[in-house]
Amino acid sequence: MKSTFKKMTVLLSMLLAGAFLTAPAVAQSGAAQADNFQGEDDQLAQMAELEQLHATFHAAISVHDPVNGDSPTVITQRIRAMLAIWAQDAELTLVGTTATAGNYIGNGDPNDPASCPPPSGDTSATGQQGTLCTFFKYVAGGMQQANKFVSLSPAYKTKYVPVKDADQWTSSVYFECHYFDVSLNPATGQPFWTAKSHVSLNGEAEKIDGQWLLAHASASTVGVPVP
Repeated sequence: MKSTFKKMTVLLSMLLAGAFLTAPAVAQSGAAQADNFQGEDDQLAQMAELEQLHATFHAAISVHDPVNGDSPTVITQRIRAMLAIWAQDAELTLVGTTATAGNYIGNGDPNDPASCPPPSGDTSATGQQGTLCTFFKYVAGGMQQANKFVSLSPAYKTKYVPVKDADQWTSSVYFECHYFDVSLNPATGQPFWTAKSHVSLNGEAEKIDGQWLLAHASASTVGVPVP
């Protein structure tokens, strides 16, 4: 009887010891899973904010009054809305062989000729055409008063990869802008919906003071957005 009781005591002690040894490992595993879930939630939240930046871009670059066209005042407001989603020292490179290709560096103010000059004509790889304001005020087709363009962007081509390093969020950004002329056809009274240009924007955004801003990007022509 004593021998049986002793064996049961030893067995119970071993089980309890195993339980105590396993508990920290289970706790650590649970904590790691919680951290993983938190990390995934944080990344999804950042992607949602990046999508809002994307939406702001297309809303700003598209005509607001397709019937009458936008007034200079409205276009200036749209340019300001566009510049507000770019960092102060942001860079945009327009890839191509046109006279407006090249680098647009810094933000700018559409009412300040010093920070928003016309394109310089310098298309060299290390040159500067002007600022981002220069590009959107003088070059971007969607911002020209004579044009009634709407920019559409296929969701399946859009991609962000937000990454946090040392408490700083950054993300690669890719989306496409497919511009269509929505001025009215006098014969039908309906928009023409004529394709005008197809452009991609490929670059990086940074989260600065709680807001995602485009930091640098290149823009180039693309074909039909096949999935």
